[in-house]
Amino acid sequence: MTELILYPGITEMLKEMEPVFTLFGIDYYVVGAVARDIHLSADPGAAAIRKTKDVDLAILINNEGQFNQLKAALIATGNFSADAQETIKLFYRHSIEVDLLPFGAIEEPNRHVKLTDPSFVLNMPGFLEIYPFVEAIQVTDTMSIKVCTMEGIILLKLISNNDRPQRTKDITDIEHIIRVYFDLYSGDIYEENFDIMDRYDTDQSDYLQLVCSRVIGRKINHLLAGSDDLRERIKQIIKNRPTTWWQAMLDGLNDEAAPAN
Repeated sequence: MTELILYPGITEMLKEMEPVFTLFGIDYYVVGAVARDIHLSADPGAAAIRKTKDVDLAILINNEGQFNQLKAALIATGNFSADAQETIKLFYRHSIEVDLLPFGAIEEPNRHVKLTDPSFVLNMPGFLEIYPFVEAIQVTDTMSIKVCTMEGIILLKLISNNDRPQRTKDITDIEHIIRVYFDLYSGDIYEENFDIMDRYDTDQSDYLQLVCSRVIGRKINHLLAGSDDLRERIKQIIKNRPTTWWQAMLDGLNDEAAPAN
């Protein structure tokens, strides 16, 4: 059961946040390491390299006023406290750190989100593109949550590493996902992307990783179908990593007919 791999209290925290989000008509989905861990939990052999109790929530926001109202309402429950330095950060019962990552109409044309109390700037490309494809995953018998797709996680990690190359853990995470991707999604590969399995030499020691990298590239291409500028940026990022797995991912991005999910 997925809930067993979540840090104790995360499910409880999300349950307590849900009525506040509903009150303001705000949708959200889980991103970051918790989203990664939820997906990896589908296969006991694909355990995450690092587990975390820090939660990142992408929240669909119209403007800063709505963001501030939501944040104030969460604090008013008595279960959340604000961080003095980072306006996006809250603490749940002084133990779980949660970042509220606003995207949507609040974004400026350059994909930045500027908050003023205190001043804080976020770079948010990719979040809006991922949103239509988020997956509702059952985490308890009575609760499901919307979670960023695995390919969306990879997309955001590519952007994060490009913005901050010192974040080498993003690349480590992506390569770990590639290694276990077939164990997680072999059914989808056989049903939707079987042609890729004939494109590589089965005698290669990393045959499955090459197949999976190309499938991931195709799915990222599908996520970015309406965002030509971001697609080109991602292609350039991958071009700068001239190893076989990354080039297979680039080939997937360039495939003419990327299958829909």
